[in-house]
Amino acid sequence: MPIDITDVLKRGYSRSTERNGLTLMGIIFVISVLDGVLGLGVDRLNAGQQFANSGQVDPTLLVPSLGAGIVSLLLGIALLVVSIAAIRVFVSDETERLPREYFTRNMVWAAINLFVGVIVFGIIVALGLVAFVVPGIFLLVTLAFWTVYVAVEDQNFITAFRSSWGLTRGYRLNLFVLGVAVFFLVVLINLVFGLGDLASGSLAGDIVALVFAQAASAITTVFSTAVLATAYTELTADEDDEFGETASDDEDTTAGRPAA
Repeated sequence: MPIDITDVLKRGYSRSTERNGLTLMGIIFVISVLDGVLGLGVDRLNAGQQFANSGQVDPTLLVPSLGAGIVSLLLGIALLVVSIAAIRVFVSDETERLPREYFTRNMVWAAINLFVGVIVFGIIVALGLVAFVVPGIFLLVTLAFWTVYVAVEDQNFITAFRSSWGLTRGYRLNLFVLGVAVFFLVVLINLVFGLGDLASGSLAGDIVALVFAQAASAITTVFSTAVLATAYTELTADEDDEFGETASDDEDTTAGRPAA
């Protein structure tokens, strides 16, 4: 039975606008803005010092750049942890709180697999896109749920690829249409918030543009994650129902057999 795309989008929107969904948006927004402002500050500082030194390279420039790099790395790790927790939140029935265990349970294992898996996934899809596009789109759809299996089921990324492949069997056209719908919604949101680029040029203007861009990113990230988790829960529920019906049929068949 095909999934109801409109219903999945509505439920994904509803989950992303619940209390914990909005909280996740806020956390992602703050982390991203801090990282962006840090980068802007270092770039301006380096540009100013190089100009003052008449284009000569000043070794002291490495100090703020190195410090900013370390802080940026920590912020990136924090964003990865929040992304994993967001998947766990939206797969659950929790709509108010952000349970602590979602941010801690097997987090190192999940983070490493997600980090490495993203690289491998990107390479696989990119190779597929190079091969006449269609294989790349097919792989993008069939492997769409691997992050959920890593975050929720504690699978390694290779097993997660296999699990996603099996879960999407029979639903791939449906999921492709769902992905296209999400893509256009994300593009629309980015276009609206992209108006902040009109203010760029000065430091204040660049910060305004950054805030708008990261607000759009936080919204689309949480919404996309909520839709992905919603589709996952619906597909796994259908899978369980199908398994239950098969088991029930087997029991009925066995019950109808004469005793040996």
